Amino acid sequence: MNSFEVHIPTHLFFGSDKSDNFFDKLSDVGSDALIVIGGGSVKRTGYLDEVTSHLTKRSIKWTLFEGIEPNPHAQTIDRAAAIGKERGVDFVLAFGGGSVMDASKAIAGLIHCDQENIWPFVLGEPKYKKLTGALPVATIPTTAATASEITPHAVISNPKVKGKSPISYSFFKPVASWLNPAYHTSLPLETTRDGASDIFSHVIENYLLGGNDSPLADRYSEGIMKTVFETLPKVVKDPENEALRGDLLWASSLALNNIQVAGRVPSVFILHNLEHALSGYNPELAHGRGLATLYPAYFKWLMENNRVVDRLALLGNQLWDIEIENQDEAAAECIAMFEEWLKENDLYQRLSDVDIPSEAFSEIADYAIRVYGGGEPLDAAGELGKREIIEIFEKTEEQI
Repeated sequence: MNSFEVHIPTHLFFGSDKSDNFFDKLSDVGSDALIVIGGGSVKRTGYLDEVTSHLTKRSIKWTLFEGIEPNPHAQTIDRAAAIGKERGVDFVLAFGGGSVMDASKAIAGLIHCDQENIWPFVLGEPKYKKLTGALPVATIPTTAATASEITPHAVISNPKVKGKSPISYSFFKPVASWLNPAYHTSLPLETTRDGASDIFSHVIENYLLGGNDSPLADRYSEGIMKTVFETLPKVVKDPENEALRGDLLWASSLALNNIQVAGRVPSVFILHNLEHALSGYNPELAHGRGLATLYPAYFKWLMENNRVVDRLALLGNQLWDIEIENQDEAAAECIAMFEEWLKENDLYQRLSDVDIPSEAFSEIADYAIRVYGGGEPLDAAGELGKREIIEIFEKTEEQI
């Protein structure tokens, strides 16, 4: 893939040779950065030294905050924001995966609004939608997964209450993001697989529930899904292939920029709501892994309840050339093909395999309804209440 630039409104710089363009842009953003990273892999690989060298060359001061967890903890975000306020930083540079980018947005909001704690501002809490602004955020994603490098969204975890909840503002959208596939070539394969599952989720949610009114959005979404399905096995065989890594990275950004839903009926991201409740209960569960666990059970539940069967049949035809006239049979074959893909890519498991015990299903379903449904059933082409959520969770136990 050749290098290019896009501005939508995040200024995207794609390619390893776009470093100077990206850091020149940061010179216009601010002069004192809080660099936010995760467990330190960008330090061990030497990538962090490259980034700080670019900043120093442009006389941009920087402070490093290290230690953002997968499923970033509210308490860690609070500590990072306190350091940023103490140092007087004027922008935040996220260098890591989706958790680091999500955390950086929340950190930028706390600093700008001079607040100490992020959890009261997430969905379901008393100060939801009460932040008034954020410091500028720039990102360098090191995983192809969440598309946080282009979105206004962040998802925060709170182990103290076994909760996980989103926070979204237009001012959270990064001002600039450098998509450098070279920084992905050392990514562990398990993380790569989980990320691919997440990319897929961003287009399948509305694809299934958003109706038939936008064939162009369908073709766009199918192209992203097909790219993920075809590319992941190639990356697993050749993980240091920068071109293949670039294909997944660009698919990640394209999957959640709102073009994928243009012209369709707005719909709830059911899989995300259920998975957030699951990984809120168990913060060690990677988001993409949790989604992969839910896919077959959710699809089968939709089919058994005669919901969006036509869309499942369409998906099978477009992705796997399934040409079966009977829609029920076509949809069933689509689900079977998808299950095979999950198995072939080590993404097929039960909830009990990822430390979500059946005894917790009721509690987790309650949380999903309370936070993501505002106390009411979710809408999956019809009501999806506590009983139905538990049915989906129980169905995952058939995935052996």
